[in-house]
Amino acid sequence: MMLHCYVVSMARCPFCMAPVSKFDEICRTCGRIITGSAGSEYRTSGQFNTGSYSGGASMGRAPQMMKPPRRIQHRRRKKGKLGKLVFVSIIACVFVFTPANELAMSQWANVSTQLQDLTAPVYPKEATYTVDRTLTMYNKDSDNHTFKYSFAVPKDRTSKSMETSQWLTDTGAEDASRIQEIISMYIIHEDFKYELPIERITSTLTPELRGKDQAIQIGSSQTEMYWPGEGDSSDNSFCSFGPCIKWEGISPADGEVSITVRYTVKSTAYSWWSDFSGNVEGASDGISLETSGTYSDIKSRGQHYDRFAQHSEWFKRNDNSYAIDATDSAILSAVNAIDGEIPEDHQENPYAFARRAFEFVQDQITYGRGKDIPRSGPSCLSDKVGDCDEQSNLWMSLLRVKEIPTWYEFGALTGYTFKTWEPHGWSNVMLPYDSDWCAANNIVVSTCYVEASVDVTNNMWLFKPPTALGLWIEVDDRDSSIPGEGLYDYFYRIWACNSLCGYAETWETVGEAVITGGTFTNPQIVEEF
Repeated sequence: MMLHCYVVSMARCPFCMAPVSKFDEICRTCGRIITGSAGSEYRTSGQFNTGSYSGGASMGRAPQMMKPPRRIQHRRRKKGKLGKLVFVSIIACVFVFTPANELAMSQWANVSTQLQDLTAPVYPKEATYTVDRTLTMYNKDSDNHTFKYSFAVPKDRTSKSMETSQWLTDTGAEDASRIQEIISMYIIHEDFKYELPIERITSTLTPELRGKDQAIQIGSSQTEMYWPGEGDSSDNSFCSFGPCIKWEGISPADGEVSITVRYTVKSTAYSWWSDFSGNVEGASDGISLETSGTYSDIKSRGQHYDRFAQHSEWFKRNDNSYAIDATDSAILSAVNAIDGEIPEDHQENPYAFARRAFEFVQDQITYGRGKDIPRSGPSCLSDKVGDCDEQSNLWMSLLRVKEIPTWYEFGALTGYTFKTWEPHGWSNVMLPYDSDWCAANNIVVSTCYVEASVDVTNNMWLFKPPTALGLWIEVDDRDSSIPGEGLYDYFYRIWACNSLCGYAETWETVGEAVITGGTFTNPQIVEEF
């Protein structure tokens, strides 16, 4: 199963190919003039066509413009240092020899920030939408063939993964925020339309199970569906990676068979970062460099160390490589380099390392189409290219060296207009709060941590927008002696057919998404510490 990320296309400098705003006259990366008659004859045709939104994956880096709020601003090593130095020197001279230099500098900072905001992706604060996911099984043989396919039934997403409690306080449990609600889920084929009882299927107490002997025929498709519950997946009779639907039947000779899974979703923007630039839910209680605990706190907060962090190798694939590999020499060298950029007083701060590793991947890796077997963390680093899950493999490999808990989340991603969708994968991370912060907020220390989304490819640091649809979050392995076995099941055991079968899926929004609460931007920033 290969996932491709969604990256918003944008204007680029024709000289160094860095992202630019259509309002820029000078590239802020290489310092060259990119508008006006002086540069027109050198311009690459089509680079500045910034018309209507277009979806789909694009080659090159994800949007990487910077905004300097509060204490945030940091040097970034890029091409064209000499050009930037000359440009900055000219501006500095103007300010130094201007009587009103303080006012001029203030105005320049405001204009610069506004220009950078214009290039940043726009997100809605809340959205309700319906999207169709069409699953198709192809058969290239001259005979009919049977197949089996499994797909997850997503639980509601909260600010604490799928848990209903954010943390425990002196007065009891504090409710987690519900940031993604699956309102309904239908299975559709021609005139057949069946609403799945998702609340009963995903119930942790008394789930509704429907075995193969109770399978529901899907119209005239010669296929059926059932939901047998969790168990051993060796014969594809049960769901090994969480609540799921089993779809199986006959794929006709030299033909195909399809069903559509229709999700209606209500999703709210949420950030686990106190310095998040947008005014969204969660930021007021978010974590930061100052409120983060230490590496030693990780083992005493929840079960995440035992579940994930203690394993330096994770998810062994069909080529015998591990997607996450914290034993590789290049990964270890990169970790040493990242540690070298962290001040001495933050060397024991897992937030500091996770953030610097996030910026390291953004600096080092160019976005590109992934391989059939996604690049491992070490391969992504050596190739210096990767798609969404490959860059996640790299970031999580770096964090596993430091025993910071990380795990996967999979689903689909769209843009602000909800016009184009792509299958997508990203990371989750656990970071502990400082014990003093926990005590000051009357939070039981064992529950005092965040479980946050991180999408390094799309610059989503401790942030989940309504445009990201989460369908499956990695859970405990059924066989703890095989790290990443649940993920292996989700990737490789979701379908079974012969070598002449094929599988594809497409996504399409039904109608128009309803946007409420306004919008905000998420510019790329580099955190100073």
